[in-house]
This record gives sequence, C-alpha cells and structure tokens, in this order.
Amino acid sequence: MDYNRADMIQPAASPDKKLTQLPPMTSPDISSWNPGPWRGWLLPAAVYVAMPWVGWWAWRVERRTLRDGRPLFTSEWAAAVRVGVRHPEKVRIIAVEEIPMPGLGWMHLIAARWGFDRRNIGGLCLRYGIILRRDLAAQPVIMAHELVHTAQYERHGSLTGFLRAYLFQCLRHGYCNAALEREAVAKSTP
Repeated sequence: MDYNRADMIQPAASPDKKLTQLPPMTSPDISSWNPGPWRGWLLPAAVYVAMPWVGWWAWRVERRTLRDGRPLFTSEWAAAVRVGVRHPEKVRIIAVEEIPMPGLGWMHLIAARWGFDRRNIGGLCLRYGIILRRDLAAQPVIMAHELVHTAQYERHGSLTGFLRAYLFQCLRHGYCNAALEREAVAKSTP
C-alpha cells in the first residue's frame, strides 16, 4: 500500500461540508443480521482460527500508519482527550482513497455481506494508527469515532484483544448492534 505523504497532510474533503453526526446505519444487510449457526461453536472457532492472521495483518498496517502518518492536530487532540484516549501523542492519521481490508477479493465479498464493505467504510482504527478515507478525512465526527476505537483498544490492552472482541460482537449481533460500535457512535456524536 503506497501512501503519498503530501496527501496525508492536506485532506481532500472540503471543510465547509462538515458532518454533524455519523450517517445512520440502516442497511438491511447489516441491521437484519441473523447469526444462525454462528451462535454455537462455529463463531468462536472461526475467530480463533482467523485471529493470528488478522492480528498480524492489523499489526503490519498499524506500523505502516504510525511510520507514515501525521500526528493529531490540536482540535483532534482535544477530541481524543474528550473520548478517553490515554495516549493521544501516539496516534497517527493517514488519508487513503480506499480503506484497506485483510484477505482476498472473495473474502471482501463475504465481509461486505456482514456489514464490512470497504467501499462504505469512512475510517479504520488499528490501535494508534487511524486510516481515513480521503474524502472524509476533514470530518471531525469520523475522526472522533475512530478515536473512540483507539480508547477501546487501550481498554482491551492489546491489538488482538480488541479485534477479537470486536469481531465476536459484529458477527454475533451485527455491525450496528455491536456494543463497541454503538459506544463509538454515541461518543462521537456531538
């Protein structure tokens, strides 16, 4: 994944089009999620098998973002403190055309069915590395949402600890009903 350093510093989104809140999560594929066989042993087994690879991918992308990203601006730092980030000095931001996702193309199709369609994702938080879609990079509500996830990572104590809990919740209850996601939406809305 190539990042252009100049693009990270100058977000393409125009500041006059500010979001005041996150768009509602009303997609029928997301809100009507029925875990079916995932309720039993299949969900823990699938997450257990996938976690080493997902954790390794997340660690690599976080390291790249920490290396190439920019630090928080003053207003973003204030938002980080407001939502409970303990170490805002560690956070780095990068803007990209499309949010990266682990796996192959067919895996992305399955993920999209579960509510993780990267074409509709505005940002991705991997502990202290925050990746924002370039057209939404100047939106404070998106930044605050991702900063809430950073605080959640800090509470869980590790990259894989948070990812495991987040994946379990999203697969079991659906993206918009996952407790960690609902917390992020609630705390990021002014």
